[in-house]
Amino acid sequence: MNEKLVKHENKITNKKTYLVNSKIWKKNSRMWGDKMHRICSYVAMFPPTLANYFIENYSEENDVILDTFSGRGTTVLEARMLNRKAYAIDLNPFAYVLSKAKSNSFLLEEVLDELKKWEVQYNSYNFDIEIDDEMEIYYSRANLKQITFIKEFYGKNWRTLDEIQNFILAITLGLMHGPQRKSGDSMYFSLSMSNCISMSKNYVKNFANKKNLKRPEDNIFSKIENRIKNILKGSKYSKVQAKVLYGNSLEISNYIDVKPKLIFTSPPYLNIINYTQQNWIKMWLLGYDSKDKNNDLKLDDKHNIKNYIEFMKKYLISISKIMDKNSTLAMVIGDVQKVNEVYSFDKMWNENLRFYVKDIVLTEIYTDPINQNNKATNSMGNRAGKSTRIDKIYIFKKVIK
Repeated sequence: MNEKLVKHENKITNKKTYLVNSKIWKKNSRMWGDKMHRICSYVAMFPPTLANYFIENYSEENDVILDTFSGRGTTVLEARMLNRKAYAIDLNPFAYVLSKAKSNSFLLEEVLDELKKWEVQYNSYNFDIEIDDEMEIYYSRANLKQITFIKEFYGKNWRTLDEIQNFILAITLGLMHGPQRKSGDSMYFSLSMSNCISMSKNYVKNFANKKNLKRPEDNIFSKIENRIKNILKGSKYSKVQAKVLYGNSLEISNYIDVKPKLIFTSPPYLNIINYTQQNWIKMWLLGYDSKDKNNDLKLDDKHNIKNYIEFMKKYLISISKIMDKNSTLAMVIGDVQKVNEVYSFDKMWNENLRFYVKDIVLTEIYTDPINQNNKATNSMGNRAGKSTRIDKIYIFKKVIK
């Protein structure tokens, strides 16, 4: 029975207890939470209920919450919903757009007015933009023409968009590819495929031919409009705003000048997810349409064990500089199984990192067995899907000398 429950270890007293699911984040399903969480799928995302639990239990209203690897913006949105002052940073443009979309609430009429401008602009445009013919593996010519317009005028300009334009772009990213219903209808722009992983061209081409999959022809602006209505009508409006930054968390003190009460985040796991590769179609929409452009981002998601320890050392030293005696650092990092060896962060901390990062101390560990059937990485193959069987949440406090 105990192996199915979350284990809590107090590293100061060495007391271990098993937590009743009905009293922690496990009481709610992964689909729990505000509709804004569902703007776009994201590989290796933690559920809103997890962020909600730690924000509620390790901070109070008006406290500063920080996420240094903001991903799809789960921490940002939950912090806003709980009336906290949220900050977030990410070096991945895709993550930045999604997180920024959740940093504000929006009025439906204002968003639809802006979307109408996009459609009018498209319909009046003398179309001489080059179409990427290879993308017709996924899209009809009609849909690809509209998508390419959005890519050229908004996707490539993601750094300079205003809040509403960014929100529409985030909605568009969430519709780039996904499954069709049995009726053949789909909310997505593509033929029927995974909505989480950007499948390779050869795989999709062969699978589409084998299954005789059809590429829909749509007014994609209508699909974007329908999705905007669905999201905003099911979302709570909050006047609390968050600040989302594009940058490197290893240099966090260069970006913010606050002392967070809680840093709740999930650093990249050990060489499990290549975020640009697994999201390459969505990155394509943002103008990252070549391997070189994606490599230029220099994301910290491809490490061997030695480099990963060095990366985490730099991160912990950086984050400790903005912590004070009231700050808590909570990191979600799963154990990683490779062949016959399991790599856990607590072992890295005990055997290496603690000797270099001396101004924070590990005070608690939550160990959460993962339901393998719910993992997005299952669609990446058996090895990736089984790489993390245990999630752990590590709690650190500042050492006050």
